[in-house]
Amino acid sequence: MRLILISGLGLALVAPVAAAQSPPAAPSGVLRGVVYDSLITSAPLEGAEVWIESTNRMARSDAAGHFELTALAPGRYVLTFYHPILDSAGLSVPPVTVDVGADETTDIALATPSPAQAHHVLCPKDPLRRTGVILGVVRNAVDEQPLPAVTISAHWTTYDIAERAIRSAPRAIEARSDASGHVLLCGLPTDVALVIRGRTERGAAGMLVVDLAGRAFARADLHLAVGAVTGIVKGVVRNRNGSLIPGATVSAVGTDITAQADEFGRFALAGVAVGSGIVEARAVGYMMGRAQTTVLAGSTQQTDIMMGDSVTLLDPVTVVGEYQPYLSIVGFEQRRKNSTGHFLDTTEINRSGATRFEEIFRMVPGIRVRPNGTGYMVEVGRGEGLILNPSAANYCPPAYFVDGVYFPLPPLQTATVPIVPSEVLAIEVYSNLISAPPQYQRRSATCGVILVWTKRGVPKSRPSH
Repeated sequence: MRLILISGLGLALVAPVAAAQSPPAAPSGVLRGVVYDSLITSAPLEGAEVWIESTNRMARSDAAGHFELTALAPGRYVLTFYHPILDSAGLSVPPVTVDVGADETTDIALATPSPAQAHHVLCPKDPLRRTGVILGVVRNAVDEQPLPAVTISAHWTTYDIAERAIRSAPRAIEARSDASGHVLLCGLPTDVALVIRGRTERGAAGMLVVDLAGRAFARADLHLAVGAVTGIVKGVVRNRNGSLIPGATVSAVGTDITAQADEFGRFALAGVAVGSGIVEARAVGYMMGRAQTTVLAGSTQQTDIMMGDSVTLLDPVTVVGEYQPYLSIVGFEQRRKNSTGHFLDTTEINRSGATRFEEIFRMVPGIRVRPNGTGYMVEVGRGEGLILNPSAANYCPPAYFVDGVYFPLPPLQTATVPIVPSEVLAIEVYSNLISAPPQYQRRSATCGVILVWTKRGVPKSRPSH
């Protein structure tokens, strides 16, 4: 009982003394604000450390970007804030001065640099419009350590639209990562998707797709393999409304690794190199779908692929084509039925047993094959001849057309045609100019016309059936 009483008295005696010794509370203010990410997410920034310079006072922003510093003596303060997003980009925010009043709450808004500001700081030589910058961090896909001295490139395609044609041209910009694994790619277009690629000396290529979407700045984390390390990618192929797409062909872009989705749209790609990669799905009736993935060593990465809306399938169209032999195309068969000339086909040419071109004509009625000492000359009709070659005096040569092209005989040489019988498919002989087809009538062809169709004239490719 004594102890309690003493304790009670002690308390009773001490309490008034303590109250008498407490100084009056000094006036103070509250600094309340929000931190906004203008650089990447365009949303409140969580985890920013807001510091009052020259003090140890700090507040960290919450998920809504809010922070609060209490019990501040009235006066002027200099604020600054830090965040990993700024450190990784090599950017800083200038200090902000704010006045805090006694028994007052002061509100303030802080923000990271805008994409345009970051672009101007990081790439001062770029034009201010229609170009952007990607700041990348290159890491080892196994241990997350930064990879220095790795060449990273950005790829895209431009299209030049002319009056009668559209030309595509691949474009690329590359840079090397620094000692901390950071790489800066300037001068990039902001209106197309970019493929970012990188590769170490001993590893497979890694890639990812970045779309600036009109913005002047973007971040990219690229994980690369440094050896023959692989993993597995599994997932499901769906369309935009969530329906499964069975039978889709899924592949790891840039490799030969493919798989077929089962009846439930499930797929598995084994032996995929670790690091950043792109998987692609294709199926009849759907627009192609792609998904970004980061494969980890010895593990299975779950990646679902969403394909575009189904496209409208047209009714089947049957295209019927009829193959025509070469001799029908050039009109040989039709003229053989209706014309007054003499016609030789492959069978008759082979039956002639000729070893020289002119010997074929021995079996043609009304044709004279004249020896000229070293060979033969073919004469359809008799005329005054060409005196230019004494050995061919009084010789009236026919007009030759080989595969539809006029072939004039050299007037100062032996009048022979440089064709061997095995090359000839068919021959047409017209004894006079009038009986020849109109397209092969020439004024100089007073001694007949000979049309020669050879294997060399046959088109290289046949029309589809």
